[in-house]
Amino acid sequence: MNGKFYPLHTEGPDLIFGFPTIYFGLLSIASILLFLVHKRNGTLPKIGEPYYDVIVLVLGLWCLGGLLIDSFAHIAGAVDDTFFTPWHAMWYSGATAYGAYIFYAILPEEGIGSLIRNPLNALRGVAPEHKPGVYGIILFALSGIGDMIWHETLGVESSLDILLSPTHIGLFLGLLLSVTAPMWSAWANKESGRDGLRSQILIIFGLGAAWAIFLLPFLYANLWFESLEAFCYDGGRGFCWNNDYDFVLMHSMRSLIIQVGLTSAILLLFIRRWTPARGSLVVLLVFPAIGGWFYGEFDNTILFLGIVWAIVVEFMLPVLWKGWKRLFVALVVGSQVVVFMASWWLRPVQLPGGLYWIEGTNLHVLPFGWSIHATIGSIIFCAILGWLASCVVSPPEIPDLDDE
Repeated sequence: MNGKFYPLHTEGPDLIFGFPTIYFGLLSIASILLFLVHKRNGTLPKIGEPYYDVIVLVLGLWCLGGLLIDSFAHIAGAVDDTFFTPWHAMWYSGATAYGAYIFYAILPEEGIGSLIRNPLNALRGVAPEHKPGVYGIILFALSGIGDMIWHETLGVESSLDILLSPTHIGLFLGLLLSVTAPMWSAWANKESGRDGLRSQILIIFGLGAAWAIFLLPFLYANLWFESLEAFCYDGGRGFCWNNDYDFVLMHSMRSLIIQVGLTSAILLLFIRRWTPARGSLVVLLVFPAIGGWFYGEFDNTILFLGIVWAIVVEFMLPVLWKGWKRLFVALVVGSQVVVFMASWWLRPVQLPGGLYWIEGTNLHVLPFGWSIHATIGSIIFCAILGWLASCVVSPPEIPDLDDE
């Protein structure tokens, strides 16, 4: 974190005034746009109809934008001791619009009375591939109401607390299900994603949005958001914060391994079902780059690193096209560590001293001052973990036993 401070109070309208203005203002704009779509087409798409997934994704991205802004406010300290903040107004207005559209989309032909009398019947009638979006916004709504009560009675969370608050966990899960709704819809369609980038755009936007959300709970286990002093080793020169080399390395490897798991899970979910088209992976990886930019308090270095990594991964795509899925995953997660290490050669903050030094029998090298064994081995180790993850997701087929 860059340690910026943002004041809680400024001259002018207070946060209570800002909430209804932003909340109802955004909903009014959305209502006008949907009214124009309805007037042009005579109706709005129901579940499973053409353009339903497009509207759901747009509303989900609205919610994601609210999450990014609200998370930045919490991380930067620009929050007040109330639920009714401008950041929540942007987030919950998107959720309200999403919920209102889902309510319309599942409305039975008998009308609203039938839905109110038998809501469970309407939910059971939703096709399995569309249930994540429907159930996700219901969970979000319940968690949002709980979050309001939680804030107003127990106060506003800060620091790591925002990741562990029970109502926030419900909000994260509900938003994950909501933004990935188009992906699960496409999963059930055997023709989806087969005609280039355009046919995969809804899929990767939904999965990319989920990646940006997942990045937040693991924010404090990600070296990309820490200063060099937090995980470097300088042999006691006084630059690095900790002189216990084993502790430094354990802390760093925990962070790297967690990011390997997150990257492998999201990447394998995509390539398990679809073959990425040219440009798809760049778009997919830009989402965590933008999310990291917000969570890092608009640190342009994080955004730049994410985009560079996205381009590197895109150049690796021919490996996957040749059918070497496990090697591809290993290269992707390994390259994440390489890009991160290489980035420190371009930053203004550098370890003091030379490029290397001998400590006992170990050769320590820049950019982090780790031993040569750990510097190279961490890349290989993370790549192997990615390879193992791909083996778990796509194991070899079990041979049929002969009937004897």
